[in-house]
Amino acid sequence: MAEPPDTALLRPLPSTSPRFYSRSLSVRWITDSWALLILALGVCWLFLFSELSGEWRINAQYNYGYVVPLLGLALIWRRWPERPEASAGRSAWVGFAAIALLFLLLPIRVVLQANPEWRLVYWLHGFQAVGLSLCILYRLGGWRWVRFFAPPILFMLIAVPWPVGLEHWAIQGLMRLVAGLTVEVAGWFGIPAVQQGNLIETTVGIVGIDEACSGVRSLQAALMLSLFLGEMHRFSPGRRVALLVASLFFDLLANLTRTTFLVWAAANRGLTQMEAWHDTAGLLVMIIVLPSLLGLAHVMRPRTQRPAPAVKPEPMVFPLIPRWVGILALVWIGAGELAAEAWYRSHEISLIATSRWSLAWPVQSPRFRKTAVPENSLAILRCSSSDAGIWDDDAGNQWSAFLLRWKAGKNSAQLAKGHRPDICFPAAGARLIDDFGQMTVPVHEIEIPFRHQTFEMGGKLVHVFYCLWPDRVSPNEKPLLEDGSQASRLQAVVAGKRHLGQQVLEIVIAGPESQSEAVSLLQQHLPMLIRLEKTP
Repeated sequence: MAEPPDTALLRPLPSTSPRFYSRSLSVRWITDSWALLILALGVCWLFLFSELSGEWRINAQYNYGYVVPLLGLALIWRRWPERPEASAGRSAWVGFAAIALLFLLLPIRVVLQANPEWRLVYWLHGFQAVGLSLCILYRLGGWRWVRFFAPPILFMLIAVPWPVGLEHWAIQGLMRLVAGLTVEVAGWFGIPAVQQGNLIETTVGIVGIDEACSGVRSLQAALMLSLFLGEMHRFSPGRRVALLVASLFFDLLANLTRTTFLVWAAANRGLTQMEAWHDTAGLLVMIIVLPSLLGLAHVMRPRTQRPAPAVKPEPMVFPLIPRWVGILALVWIGAGELAAEAWYRSHEISLIATSRWSLAWPVQSPRFRKTAVPENSLAILRCSSSDAGIWDDDAGNQWSAFLLRWKAGKNSAQLAKGHRPDICFPAAGARLIDDFGQMTVPVHEIEIPFRHQTFEMGGKLVHVFYCLWPDRVSPNEKPLLEDGSQASRLQAVVAGKRHLGQQVLEIVIAGPESQSEAVSLLQQHLPMLIRLEKTP
């Protein structure tokens, strides 16, 4: 029999019952605890991508990095409905590993502030974020979750720049291969061309690195796309490797087509017209690589689709963890950032300005000619100012020099150190003969450090003297050359140097046959080339 209306109104609603209210508090407590821990993990990934964004911005080979986090999250979201049954892991060793990885974040952040271009630490940071992610997955769902979600999480590492040695070996090798094949193909069309390293010489001039081989930067983008498609279609390991190899082939074919077109344009329409078609020719790479990979991935898809889950996954049950775990992780991250900032601020107060100097060009010589760094190179270097010139001395030695300046900023050291003879000269077809290391040359009241290297270029021996000069140094520090070694990088951290303005001087001398002769010539002429300026 129905209850009277007034009696029904007096019954407590289920949502206000003490038992239900207590259960709601318990669920919210557990969920909030995990939310704090996942937030801490998100901050670690955010720090990683924030550091990498500098490389993505200044290095055209890694411009694709901006889309990698979004693609990685999309791949994780795609796998989530098919996740296996969760079985929370309880190994204490995994917990200790998570704590160690979280503590590792502090030294990583400190070192990267002084060395924002140190790729070894980039990779260490990447593995730290990946490892921490896998530890949390283990605690949530056990080893089955770790194995299931590892592929999309590891995909994130494709955004990390390759180690410098590997990158130079792969890119320079591919550039030389493309240039050599282009010369052969041009011969089939009756176009005379000669390979000079990465350059292609035609009857009307040289098709330089900016015109012919810059399309090779699509290599990393093609690899990224092949890895993404392999994961999106959930290919077997064999099919993923096949797609990866195919991406290399498509990229080689696209760049061969592009460089051949540019050589044809230079030989038949002139260098000016070739430069006008340069950007249009760059579209050939994407027109060939992107549709080819998409089409091949579509053809390689298994004809039988994976069966849909028979039952809807059970609601997620979070293992119980104390709320202080997430709070402590966030506090450690925040305290680490404050400690790093305090470390550098305390040292920056004591940094002193170095002597400022510029080049005094031998304009009185009739054999002197002022030159300029190409616009395409300036777009890559992103320096604040540049100055260049070439001349012959009385003994017939050929000189060339340029001076580049970068104002103080987060990526100033990264941009300055990215332009070194051992990087740029091989790209122009030169071959490194010897590296004599560091030396200093006294000039007026200062000593200027140089790194002396010799290259073979066009059948001639050239001596290259490279100097990297920061705007400020530690009071007890000698202005030694920052050669990019691990020792010099760690010294920069200890000295608390970051974001300093930089100046690069590069002098090339062709003529001397020996190291001692070249050094003697530099010591004799450098005081007349350097002009001291007033320190602001």
